[in-house]
Amino acid sequence: MSVRLLTCPLTENGVIRVASQSKYPNHLGTASDVREVMQAFCADSRHEFCPDDVSLLDEKTLAHPELLTPSRVTDIYLLALAIKHNARMATFDNRIPADAILHGKKSLNVISA
Repeated sequence: MSVRLLTCPLTENGVIRVASQSKYPNHLGTASDVREVMQAFCADSRHEFCPDDVSLLDEKTLAHPELLTPSRVTDIYLLALAIKHNARMATFDNRIPADAILHGKKSLNVISA
């Protein structure tokens, strides 16, 4: 199985926002510097751009709307996006309610630290 590295506008912007903050432990410089790092990452032959083409308003996407909370909207959205693009979401966060999305459990890869 070949490794696919997917990014979407949400993750790209999030990396730039977070990694350019001077208080972030892995600070990479200015937003412009981090943008250049992301451009290099996206130039990798395994990288695929994943358009934001999922909606949590779609009844076929969100299996359990009651699991949607303000702090989990982005995580649940990214999981739904991964599923739509036949990918798995890799994360260090073991608190993501994968059951919120149909087939969420099999598409979530929690990495142990």
